[in-house]
Amino acid sequence: MTLFVVLAVSLVLITLWPLARVLLRQPAPGTTAGHGSVGNLTLLHAQRAQNDADRAAGRIGTAEHAQAQTELARRVLEESAAIEPVGQSTHRTATLTLLLLIVPAFSVGLYARLGEPGAIRMAADNRQATTGATLADVDAMVRQMAQQLENRPADQPADAAAWEMLARSQAGLQRYADADRAYQRAIELAPDNPRLLADRADLLTMLQGQNAEGEPMQLITRALAIDPNHPKALALAGSAAYGREDFAAAQTYWQRARQRATPGSDFANGLDRSLEAARSGMQASGAETGTIAPAFAGIQGRVEVAPALRDQLREGDTLYITARTPQGPRLPLAVLRMTASAKPTEFTLTDQQAMSDQHKLSGEPEVVVEARISRSGNALPQGGDLSGRTQVVAHNTQGLRVLIDQVLP
Repeated sequence: MTLFVVLAVSLVLITLWPLARVLLRQPAPGTTAGHGSVGNLTLLHAQRAQNDADRAAGRIGTAEHAQAQTELARRVLEESAAIEPVGQSTHRTATLTLLLLIVPAFSVGLYARLGEPGAIRMAADNRQATTGATLADVDAMVRQMAQQLENRPADQPADAAAWEMLARSQAGLQRYADADRAYQRAIELAPDNPRLLADRADLLTMLQGQNAEGEPMQLITRALAIDPNHPKALALAGSAAYGREDFAAAQTYWQRARQRATPGSDFANGLDRSLEAARSGMQASGAETGTIAPAFAGIQGRVEVAPALRDQLREGDTLYITARTPQGPRLPLAVLRMTASAKPTEFTLTDQQAMSDQHKLSGEPEVVVEARISRSGNALPQGGDLSGRTQVVAHNTQGLRVLIDQVLP
């Protein structure tokens, strides 16, 4: 514990030094008065409650908890400098002094209370925390934070990180509908952030009774298309596959996530248990006499043509949708031929579209899906064809989106 205290205090002090410069600098001319201090304390209390809840539930370790507290202090100070009223230099100095005294003491005190194994107790009556704030106080502050984000001036919109912080705080208070709306706002501002997509998919899966079908699976697919190795998205994809009793795909996803998990972490240990469940599921599905494994559903999704290319479509154009292995032979695992359209086209790829009995979609856990619009109807690619492809996806992905956005040379 002594080593942790030294490291935690050192991290806090190192972080607060550049932040002190932020606090003490003069605000930009024309900054309007507001309620920055109240908003900052709101962010601090709300996110601290979420961090504490994650630590108590075992979702993060002690070091991760300390790092999150330090990062939170940095973000709050930066936000304070951005919205502080003109002429409040005294408040700046007071805030800096308060943080220099309280943040290190709070970090050490929090660990002393919650950091030791077996010391974590979730009181049913939600007793006051070490700062004296009750659950009702935190809830009120989170509501105030939401109101401030909603009322930000159009020329000073909140960034995705602020909405993400609000979403996590609301989820920690079990206000899941509000959290979902906050995640949506964050994703609007950062549509290519796989962490936001995975977090919202996790929330929606829980709201659907641990069922990832529909929108959650679409979000997971989007996250993996952006980052095929995103650990949480891989873990969620594995859970979705396990729910469909596709134990082989679940094992594949969880193994990839396990390779990227910190050894010895709660996340890694949870994946180990999940992998054992997947192996047991595969053994049970194949070992029982007369038992037939669940039918292979294949890949379901839709093809969309980028707006800039839609006017290039001609009547009689042919759409080819193929699934191939990421590496290996170019022979398609499945091929589907359809009439091209500027409107989204729904499709399903299964073993029925296989070109060889020894080279099927169900035999490859991961594939790449390609869509191509042919002018001549030729099955082989030609110059001038419109094309698009996905990142590596599972062979039973549902809700896949394939965007045709390029012209072959």
